[in-house]
Order: sequence, then structure tokens, then C-alpha cells
Amino acid sequence: MYRLMIVDDEPVIVNGLVQLFQENTEFELDICKAYSSKEALAIAMTTKLDILVCDIRMPQKNGLQLVDEIAYYWPLCRIIFLTGYSEFEYVYEALRKKVDNYILKTEGIEPIFQAVKVAISKLEEENNLRRQQERVQMQFQIAEPFLKNEMLEKVFNGESMISLRCEPRYEKVDIRISIDQPAFFLIGQVDRLEGHNSKINLQTVQRIFDNYLPPSIVCEKVIYPDDVLVWLLQPGEELRSRFPEGRGIVVYMRGILELVQNECEELLRVSVSFGISRNLMNHWDTIRHQYKSLHALVENRVSLGQNMIIVDIDKTNKDEEAFYEGGRAQQDDMKALVIDQIQRFIDKNISGDVSLTAIAEEVHFNPSYLSRYYKQTTGHNLLEYIQTKKLDGALHLMENTTLKLNEIAIRVGFDSHSYFTTFFKKKMGISPQEYRNSK
Repeated sequence: MYRLMIVDDEPVIVNGLVQLFQENTEFELDICKAYSSKEALAIAMTTKLDILVCDIRMPQKNGLQLVDEIAYYWPLCRIIFLTGYSEFEYVYEALRKKVDNYILKTEGIEPIFQAVKVAISKLEEENNLRRQQERVQMQFQIAEPFLKNEMLEKVFNGESMISLRCEPRYEKVDIRISIDQPAFFLIGQVDRLEGHNSKINLQTVQRIFDNYLPPSIVCEKVIYPDDVLVWLLQPGEELRSRFPEGRGIVVYMRGILELVQNECEELLRVSVSFGISRNLMNHWDTIRHQYKSLHALVENRVSLGQNMIIVDIDKTNKDEEAFYEGGRAQQDDMKALVIDQIQRFIDKNISGDVSLTAIAEEVHFNPSYLSRYYKQTTGHNLLEYIQTKKLDGALHLMENTTLKLNEIAIRVGFDSHSYFTTFFKKKMGISPQEYRNSK
């Protein structure tokens, strides 16, 4: 599933486009929206983007400036400009930035639909090309330098990297990670590997990961005993400056892991689950303990049938983890726990962010897998549950409070009163005001 973001400083345009895309059965898109470049950039820093439909003229930072920022995080994102202006300077600058299309708002919805279809086709072509190249490379095994692998294994077994670098055996090994700068590691577990192809698939997962990892993050990797993939990562100074809060890089990393998981499932027919460590700077002595903890966290969930997991060790809950330990939990119990977590998160955050990305982070799932998991487990669409809770909340507030309708809209997660009205009328057949008057 591709993700489309619509950006315009006119909410009525954004909400109208969101509704039209959701109602068009030709598209299967995860749609997000923003009413300013600042809001769009905040989303881009935490959520992978495939297609951007964006106004050019906006306050503070215009669309032309925004696409430069978007391209930094998601260079494969296709760009479509939507504007009310046809000045040559805008057209020229848009062409110079190699955007996919430049559409006047007066042209109507069909050219926008067509532009998004073309963008999806280009994404498919690029994906197919990458997969063809990957299939060729799958015929060969990538041989990691023996000494580097050996040294990294010792680091993850708790030996000091400083001491190892001083040993004659490893003094010429080029490990590009600085121990005095922020760093973290990932572990990856691949499910559904069989027989003689297992090593090939593990190395293919490594190459897919490398393809999506931006050059702003330095990486060293090793295949650990028991076929556990390990990446030691260090974000560059510029990337760290863009995420002043330490956890921002971890959230950004989740978006990259989502891309890797989706491609591995599509290309290799395997499920890859990940674990993310804490910052290692000044805590390198914890690396072995963190590795063992993350491995157990991922292994316990996979053993109970969960796939495409992304476990952030900083987001784990001791009570929750005790539930999974030692094989004491049964699959039905585990499913009930996860569904309860999902629904409680939605109930608690109904006025805020209940996107797939936010919910997935709460339960350690890939966002795309989360949607499928919920449907397979409950028989209902997750979006239907969210919309039902929003509607129930709105009805309760209208019947039991004197809050204004725009205040009710905000409390059930609508930042636009007109969008709330459209949603309510579609569900109930009458407007919110008509419903309130009838009571």
C-alpha cells in the first residue's frame, strides 16, 4: 500500500481531496494530510511517504521549499504540485525540481486522479527495477570480511570495542562507528526461511536494508549466530540536528524498517521482525544485555505467530513483556491482549493521533501488517472501528453536553468542522446540527 500526503493551507481543499480519494475505489492508499508546510514536514520526519500532492503558495515555507525537505527524508517520493497560479516562474522551478506534475486547481479532480495514477505507475516501475536487480544479485552471496564479522560478534558478546581495536588482529579492521557519538543497533529475525536458501535470503534482507538506509546513517552489519541479523548504526551530525529530541531518529528509523519489511514480504515472501536498542553512547557496556533482551522480546512474539514486528526497547512495558516470557502465553491470549491494546490506545487518543503509524508503534507492529492483523483477528476493518468510536463519541457529547459542534469535532479528532460535518452526515444521513435539533 502506498502512502499519499495532501498539503494545502486551505482545509476545505485538503479535506475534499481526502474524501474524494477515499471514495474512489480505483485507489488503495494510506492517506495523510497537512494544512501547512510545517505540519507536513513533521509528518515526513516520522512517516514514510510515497506521493505528495502539494500546494505551491503557502505561508512561511512554500511548496517548492517543502519538496526539498521531503526529498531529504524520502528521495523516492513522487511530487505533484496543485496550485491556483500558472506563473512561468513557478512552472519553471517545478520543472527544474523534476516534479511529476503541475496541476491548476481549476482543472478539477480528474487530472489529479490521473497524476496520482501515473505516480503510482512510476513507483511500481522503480520497485520492479529494484526487484529485478535484486533477483540478479540473489545468485551471488555477499561475503562480509571475516575479521570485521568476528570483531563485531565479540563487541555484541560484551567485549570492549576500544580494547579490540588495539589488538594486532583487528588493528586494520575499518569499523566506522565512533564510540563517543550517539549510536544504536538493530536486530532482525527472518521468518519462513527454509533449507539451503536461508543464507541467501538473509544476505538479501541485508541488501534491501542497505538500499533504504540513507547515507546520513553509518552502518556496520553482521549475521550473528542463530541467523540473527544485526546492524550497528550511527546517525550523522546533520541528521541528529534535525531531530533535537533523541527519540525522533528512532521514529524515523521505524519508517525505514517499514519499507524494508514490506519489500521483503513482497520480494522474498518472508516476514522480517526488528528490535531497536537504546542509545549506546556512554552505555556500550550494556550492548550484550540489550541484545539478549531484544532477541528475547522479538523471539517470544514470533513464536506466538506475530509477524513484521518492530520492537523499540524504550517503548516496552514490563507487565506486557512478562506476559510473553517463557512461552506461558497462548496464541488466543496474545491476540486478545494485542486487540485490547489497540482498542484502548484508540479510545484514549480519539481526539489526537490514531493513525496506523501511531497505533503500530504502540503495539510494536508494522503499520501495513497491523491493518491486516486486526482484520484477520476480529473480522472487522480497523478504520471502521476508529470511525465508530469517533461517531459514538460525537453522539455522546451532543446528547449529554452543551459543547459547540466545533468543540465536539475537535474532541473526537476532527481538526476541521466542515470535515466533521461531512463525516457525520455520511454516517447518520443528517448533519450534526439537524441531529442535535432532533434531540
